[in-house]
Amino acid sequence: MRKKERQLITIGLVLLFAAIGWWAYAHDGGAAIIDFSDTNTTTTETYQLAVADLTAAVDQATGHVLVTFSLTNEEHFNISSVQVLYALNVADSNNATYTALNATAANGTYSAEIPASFGDVVYYKVKVVYDSTEELVTDVQSITVADTTAPTATLSIEYNATTGNATITISASDNDAVDKVVLFYAVTTDGNLANVTFSNVTLNVSPYTHVVAVPTNNYLDVYAEVYDISGNMVRVPSNGTLQLYANETKTITG
Repeated sequence: MRKKERQLITIGLVLLFAAIGWWAYAHDGGAAIIDFSDTNTTTTETYQLAVADLTAAVDQATGHVLVTFSLTNEEHFNISSVQVLYALNVADSNNATYTALNATAANGTYSAEIPASFGDVVYYKVKVVYDSTEELVTDVQSITVADTTAPTATLSIEYNATTGNATITISASDNDAVDKVVLFYAVTTDGNLANVTFSNVTLNVSPYTHVVAVPTNNYLDVYAEVYDISGNMVRVPSNGTLQLYANETKTITG
């Protein structure tokens, strides 16, 4: 290539780059920036409302059932009402009429107390109304209200030295109802029970008392088993016997 031709090409390139620079300056205030970042992207998160940790427990003092649970993601929803629906002793829990109880919230846990009684079968479910018209209803759960608490009882012997009679009294109570008291007793001359067979009597009506004749200077040993209507039993005294020595008028307890 001739020298003159090279000079012309160089001049042309200089003019071309000068034109490009002028155009860029005139149209972008002095800079040409291509932004490849996406500044309009938004992230959408989906939350699901759910009932968690649903449990039911029997209050042994009353027979009532306490239902507790929590709501997952409730802070993302407009909650209108939270209820526990229950039915007692129904044949078809899926088509039964349910009574609604408003659940109360404390420290993230909801609870409601169902007024059941011992022996009832309780069917229950949770219903949540949110976002005006939406509903969340759990599957039906059930619990049998069983009494697992034994009765309480005390035992006393009142001896009358004049008549020679000992009146045995068992005072018993239960969170539900006492069914019966089985009283065991034995009269001996020396208080040795090694080879003694105890007599027994079943008492079904309160006050639970029984009279035993005890000769002077003999011994009376007694204990009792108290049952409630659910079959729970307490023994009084818890071990051994309550022993009376019939030498004078007296009352002993145990």
